[in-house]
Amino acid sequence: MDYLEFYKLKEHPFSTAVDNRFYYNSSQHSEAIIRIKYAIDTMKGLAVVVGDIGTGKTTLARRMLDELEEEKYEAALLVVLHSSVTTDWLMKKIAVQMDVKNPGSSKVELLGQIYERLLEIHESGIKTVVLIDEVQMLQSQEIMEEFRGLLNM
Repeated sequence: MDYLEFYKLKEHPFSTAVDNRFYYNSSQHSEAIIRIKYAIDTMKGLAVVVGDIGTGKTTLARRMLDELEEEKYEAALLVVLHSSVTTDWLMKKIAVQMDVKNPGSSKVELLGQIYERLLEIHESGIKTVVLIDEVQMLQSQEIMEEFRGLLNM
């Protein structure tokens, strides 16, 4: 008899993949979602969620993505997988996540395309939301400057 049968479980209880079915809306998570939604709806430009490893930041990001209504928000989630990310890689990934058609190869071209896409989305009455998970991996000052530039758009 395995433990699923012994404990009368329907599926394996522990996984490395995030599963929103098991989201627990603690008071801290509820407060974080309220604050993030406020930052989005008032177009604050940037909201940051910090917490120790295992506190649910990734789960919260995925939950946030699921909760944003497609009629009101153009939303995407970008997950940083390693610390050697370049600004070119980041800009291209943001462009792809924002559904930029045929992203350019130069940073100047990409920024122009992102700007045009942001205008297009804004003019349709929708708000753009880009959630970035594991952003602590981005330790380059150059990347932080790119974020600042994007936020100015």
